[in-house]
Amino acid sequence: MLFGSGSSLSSLVTALGSTARFVRSATKRTEHRVRRTAIARPLSTGGFLGASMTTWVSTSPSLLPRTWWMWTLNFGASQIYGYAGGVLAERIVRRVSGALGLRVQIAEDHRERARWLGAAALLSISAYSWVRGVLRQREISHLVQEEPKNLATHVVGTAGGLLASLGVLGTVRGVIATAHMYRALLRPYLPARVVAVLSLLLTTATVAVLAERILRERVLEQMIERAEATNRLISPDVPRPSSPLRSGSPESWETWQSLGAPGRKIVSAGPTREAIAATIGAGAAGSGTADDEAIEPIRVYAGKSSSRSLEETVQAVLAELDRTGAWDRDVLVLFTGTGTGWLQEWSLSAIEFLTGGNCATASLQYSVYPSGLSYLLDRRSPPRAGNQLFDAVRRRLDAMPEQSRPRLFVAGESLGSFGGNAAFRDIKDLLSSVDGAVWTGTPSFTPLWREIVSRSRPGAPAIAPIIDHGRHIRVVTRPRDLHRNYFGGLYETWQHPRVVYAQHPSDPVVWWRPSLLWEEPAWLRQRVGHDVTTAMRWFPWITFWQIAADMPLSITVTGGHGHSYHEEMVPIWAAVLGQAAQEADAAAQRSRHIAIVKAIRQINPRV
Repeated sequence: MLFGSGSSLSSLVTALGSTARFVRSATKRTEHRVRRTAIARPLSTGGFLGASMTTWVSTSPSLLPRTWWMWTLNFGASQIYGYAGGVLAERIVRRVSGALGLRVQIAEDHRERARWLGAAALLSISAYSWVRGVLRQREISHLVQEEPKNLATHVVGTAGGLLASLGVLGTVRGVIATAHMYRALLRPYLPARVVAVLSLLLTTATVAVLAERILRERVLEQMIERAEATNRLISPDVPRPSSPLRSGSPESWETWQSLGAPGRKIVSAGPTREAIAATIGAGAAGSGTADDEAIEPIRVYAGKSSSRSLEETVQAVLAELDRTGAWDRDVLVLFTGTGTGWLQEWSLSAIEFLTGGNCATASLQYSVYPSGLSYLLDRRSPPRAGNQLFDAVRRRLDAMPEQSRPRLFVAGESLGSFGGNAAFRDIKDLLSSVDGAVWTGTPSFTPLWREIVSRSRPGAPAIAPIIDHGRHIRVVTRPRDLHRNYFGGLYETWQHPRVVYAQHPSDPVVWWRPSLLWEEPAWLRQRVGHDVTTAMRWFPWITFWQIAADMPLSITVTGGHGHSYHEEMVPIWAAVLGQAAQEADAAAQRSRHIAIVKAIRQINPRV
């Protein structure tokens, strides 16, 4: 027989019946608890007031104009924080009041009037703060030279934020209901303390499993798959270079497919020798070249591959430098890319025009993920990439005769600046190892940047520290800061090597850091910045999310603001390369820079 005997089958049926009755009984016992903790439960008075106040604050301005989803994130995160804080404050007040024997009551005939007065006050303050927030968004749009968003953007974002916060509240209450269910199931069999511990562990495990399934399998893995697919994509709009001086060309040892999507864009872009000659003109002031002296610039790149290590990728870059004759050029620039391996075309092209093509640029891909995802998943790769590429090139240069070496410069933007800075122990090491550097949009958690801040002259603005009177290092928020400090004062004579940290006051990538959750930064206390509203204030938790929401679209704003470093890269690189014009030649140099900017836009319309 299948179960051995009739008695065994009868026992099994009895046990199953008992289990079913127990589950139904436990479900009935927990039904009223679940109902109290589910979405249908009335909102906490303290939580509602807390969420209202943080919503008012969330309409305050940040660095950049908000899209609808930025409004949604600000409203949602702020309301969640305010509701939780209000619930906690309400419980504390009730406990303290109970301990002191205090009790506040409103007479029955006055309660209705109090409700209406309270509702009117909340509605009035909410409407005022929302309208004021919308007007501030228009002010920010003008500061960063953007078209103000339409009213629908703000309305949709507000509604989305409310729905998001309600969704989170429902999720939290669902977790609490789950904990109550586990307690009811375990209470008849275990001591109270054991029930409390086990229900907590079971609830945590349930949440962890669901989060693993939803966040990792459905969200994170999809993001990774999408990034890898994007990196493999070969666009017909990106032609393979024919010049042997480019990686990925027919003569290159790096195949066109192996470069990855960012690498293919990098080596296929940029000016030709003819474009450089036509732009800089014969005998242009400070160019050091005539039109017949312009040469084809070198661009070297190695993509990330699962078949080789980072060290082998570095060796691939060196092999390409050897193959193209890069060591014979006057200028060699090592770039550390962002998470995907992207490099800023404005910097690359500016160097090539300013040097008359007598230069080589080199970089490698250490990841295929966007910078935010790369920072979360593998924040060690950017410093390793920047460090290993620089050390390998520096050793090769040190083995060459000093008089025949190219001048070595380093550069990087955003996460690339963070990784590139890691090649140096401190500022002294940087100045003794290179002929110059340009770091743009450097995150504030970068160690070398923190050293600059700590050594800044007292009284200097936090957004533009002054170190050693600008002899070697200058922080530039706009081109005029190259020659005068932020307040207009003169620097001392600029000596070589020259290092520029370019960062806009409105760049959220520069100013975001985890400590914004609990600490007001110096740059916000000072309220300086030509493209940042003076109405911006710091609030715990809220400012952290406001600036975080500013980051994703910060590269899409008008050049010269946010995380968009465009035209200013031409005068910045000219200064770092040592192409300083005398006062009599300043007008001619500006004209030349304007011509280069126009040429870059014409050659690369997408920048």
